[in-house]
Amino acid sequence: MVIKRIELCIYLVKMAIQFVIIVAETVVVIQERTSEPLSNLNRAATPIPFSGFLP
Repeated sequence: MVIKRIELCIYLVKMAIQFVIIVAETVVVIQERTSEPLSNLNRAATPIPFSGFLP
């Protein structure tokens, strides 16, 4: 009976690890689809905060 429980526990851990891997891969794919390529960014329109002193 103890061996069956250990086998079940190992199986559930494997399933949990596979689930986490699938979710992580999905997040990466979604981030790649929603992010703009660097070549399309208009850097001139990006405001740069002033962090110095005027002379």
